[in-house]
Amino acid sequence: MKKVNLFVSLCILVICLTACAKKHYATKSIEVSRIEMNSNRDDKASPEMLALVNSYKTRLSAEMNVEVGKAAQTLPKGFPQSLLTNFTADAMQDYVSASQGPVDFAVINNGGLRTILNEGTVTIGNLYEIYAFENRLVLLELPGKAVKEFFDFIAFHGGEGLSKGVELIAKKKELQSLKIGGQPVDENKTYRIVTVDYLAEGNSGMTALTQAVKYTDLNITLRDAMIEQVKKLTTENKLIDAKPDNRIKIEE
Repeated sequence: MKKVNLFVSLCILVICLTACAKKHYATKSIEVSRIEMNSNRDDKASPEMLALVNSYKTRLSAEMNVEVGKAAQTLPKGFPQSLLTNFTADAMQDYVSASQGPVDFAVINNGGLRTILNEGTVTIGNLYEIYAFENRLVLLELPGKAVKEFFDFIAFHGGEGLSKGVELIAKKKELQSLKIGGQPVDENKTYRIVTVDYLAEGNSGMTALTQAVKYTDLNITLRDAMIEQVKKLTTENKLIDAKPDNRIKIEE
């Protein structure tokens, strides 16, 4: 009986080792075909999947149509400054200053704003359309020398979204004059700057921002921060608005 059990055990061991043995596979051929996804396939959609999608679509539409504020006028985007970039940069600065203390200036790129803000009712969906990316707000501490380098780029580039308190004059793509908070830039000072993580990584040509001596991720997207700021304006009975000023001047 013991011999039989031993034999069975050996058989089981061999089977297990064979099953666990590493197998080697090789590709013998590859066939490729193109399948166009068009309306001809609509009638083949799964009823269960359509029901699931429609349930989310209905709920999402309801959420996106929630009114959060009103715009006093249409806010376009563009260079060297625009109503939408001015409004956005100012809101970024105000939002972060309220929780993190004074901020010297904020910066957002035109490319980070996907469309204009139309006059009248503003919904959650409108803000999703403008601030479509998942970029997060960050607070940088940047040496004065790097700040000067950053504004040299802004002058060469022909402007971007800068917040109130900045006074920049450029001529023939060169920086002629720069003040922050009414004062010339001090290369020995460290400045506190609000931007988005995408720009802080040096994208859109803003490589000077990578010289930050401190980087704080504020753990909120630009979009969510803007929604909060718009709601705050509404509770204060204020309209969404902006105006051109002397933050960026391009001279011929």
